[in-house]
Amino acid sequence: MKELLATLPDDPPPLPPGYLDTVLERGRRSLRRRRLGAAALLVVALAAAVTVISGVPRPAQPADSSQGSTVPDRFAGYSLFTSTVTKAPPGRAIALYGYGNGEMFNMFQPLVVGADADTYRRLDAAEDRLLPSALLAPDGKHVLLGDDRGLTDELTLLDLTTGEHRPIRLQGAVGVRLLAWSPDGRQVAYSAGPLSNSGELGTAQTVDMELARTGTLWLLDVPSGRSTKLAAIRSPKTAAFAADSRRLAVQVGQTAHVIALDGRESNKLDIPAGRELAADVGWSPDGRFLATVPEGLTRHDEFLWQVGDVAFISLTDDGTPPTTIENVTQLLGWRSSDSLIVATINGSDHLALAEVDRGTGSRRTLSRFDIGRTCELHTQTCQVFDLHLATGLLPELTVRDAGRPQRGSPWPTLVATIITVALAGAGYLVWRRIKPAWQRHRASAKLRKKAMRRLRDSYNS
Repeated sequence: MKELLATLPDDPPPLPPGYLDTVLERGRRSLRRRRLGAAALLVVALAAAVTVISGVPRPAQPADSSQGSTVPDRFAGYSLFTSTVTKAPPGRAIALYGYGNGEMFNMFQPLVVGADADTYRRLDAAEDRLLPSALLAPDGKHVLLGDDRGLTDELTLLDLTTGEHRPIRLQGAVGVRLLAWSPDGRQVAYSAGPLSNSGELGTAQTVDMELARTGTLWLLDVPSGRSTKLAAIRSPKTAAFAADSRRLAVQVGQTAHVIALDGRESNKLDIPAGRELAADVGWSPDGRFLATVPEGLTRHDEFLWQVGDVAFISLTDDGTPPTTIENVTQLLGWRSSDSLIVATINGSDHLALAEVDRGTGSRRTLSRFDIGRTCELHTQTCQVFDLHLATGLLPELTVRDAGRPQRGSPWPTLVATIITVALAGAGYLVWRRIKPAWQRHRASAKLRKKAMRRLRDSYNS
């Protein structure tokens, strides 16, 4: 710099009017732009950190079951901000169901609801398998997932207390229908068999129809993961375990076969035409009756809006079947031999849970579902399908006042992602505004350098 100044003339040419003020003002603007750009980058980095943190699985928190199992008097509405079982394990559940609508967008959620608190979690493993049929364990601590869209070589056992997924290998690639979970939690009955199309079949109804012709009954020992084939039972439609978990009623055609776990048959009963054994919960706790419902009333992939009834078949010659229970959408379980829990449509056209006295038919509403227009971005009503209760928790079940839904992480990944995208977009817009000024600043600096060189060259010449 000293050498450059030494080359200047003793009497340099005068600067343009206001030149110093212009240079200072440009310097201040340049400093402000650099500070603003640094602040924008810092905000984007913080938002990205929030996204990463919200995606980290939270440690499992054991449920407080000291007060017994409960069900909320009102199930919460649809929310995009519900976390998953994997990220925030909810503990044991009282209910498992699908929720949402698909009129314009497929925005269905497979959900579990806590038995000890108002916890709601999405079954991410079910979302990965395109909402297959599922069974909730009697103690509410596990969910078993099948695969309704085509061939599969494994089932998935989901632990609701830890969020862990355990694959259960099958006997090669087969089509699968889950039928029933034994009351002691050890056995699961399912139908499996080949499918005529080895590719993706697309709908659960297609798999059901295939297995109605080609399926064979299998028993899964859940702790060991081993399956046993009961080859004598072909094309099982529905099944239900006895209260002692030692026997199984399986419907084939219009006949209910009562078998032991080794496949030996001890009884056989006719089921009236147009009716079927109530899936999973069709055997009364006292062992005296089988419950039947209209055929096709409770397909797991259909909304629960059709109304039917529950009729009974006596397992003994001297037993007199109870009176048919009307206005039932689905039989969900038993509190005792004389008390059932059903899904029904109440006077406000809402799906509700009700306790029904088997002898008198009197009923008491326990809870109801919100079917308001909160689904598909508040354009459609919300519907319920594939509803299950933790049957082992029903005898001691009480009703709790529904509190604020606990949906998992306080910063759901979706919210953090939206914020990150918004801030990144804002940073981009700021840069777009800064970039022309920055380019003009660089161009002005180049011009000043050229002017200095010219001035020096003129002096030297």
